[in-house]
Amino acid sequence: MSEKKHKDLLGKIWAHPIAHNIEWSELIPALESIDVTSTDKNGYHLTRAGRTIVLGGHNKTLDTDEVMKLRHFLDQEIPSAREVGDAIVAIDHHQATVFLNPGADSQSQVTLHANLTEARHLHGHPTTAPFKETSPLIDHTYFNAIATEIAKANRIVLLSHGTGTSNAANQLLDFLEEDHSETASRIIAVQDCDLEALTDPQLVQLGVNLLQGYNK
Repeated sequence: MSEKKHKDLLGKIWAHPIAHNIEWSELIPALESIDVTSTDKNGYHLTRAGRTIVLGGHNKTLDTDEVMKLRHFLDQEIPSAREVGDAIVAIDHHQATVFLNPGADSQSQVTLHANLTEARHLHGHPTTAPFKETSPLIDHTYFNAIATEIAKANRIVLLSHGTGTSNAANQLLDFLEEDHSETASRIIAVQDCDLEALTDPQLVQLGVNLLQGYNK
């Protein structure tokens, strides 16, 4: 199997929705290409950097539970195994959906949430009790989590709605420029759109159009 096929197969581990066609016979050589050793004895024993995970391997393909366990194992031990490529961030003051490798076979999706308990999603001046006298807050944990997801992206598109400081994408951009300048430098577009009116595939298509337009 070629290096490209190895990468494409490994990318399926993070596919959304979860892939159900990952075959063990093809996966093992792909894992070995990123320094994961394996032994087949009462299940597959996968080892890397001194850590081992044992998965069933009784069926031809991985089931959902096996994919999730493998995803967690690789995220912990081999961050570089996850091909990030480009990223699209659809964000408001409550949550952000990050699409990695948009439009590709290895596309994945992560949803991150603001800290609603402490009302840190309120980036403007609150007008109702008990937050009426509260200054505008930035949920650094929320924004840092997004920054981590897109840290290795080649190009980044931000999608949000609203204008000025009411636009969560503009707030994220300001945050990144101050605390993650290298990541901010790879943002190629900030697009205003109605997030609630668009489905995930429509958001991805909008972002991909912006990425493709940047190439021209």
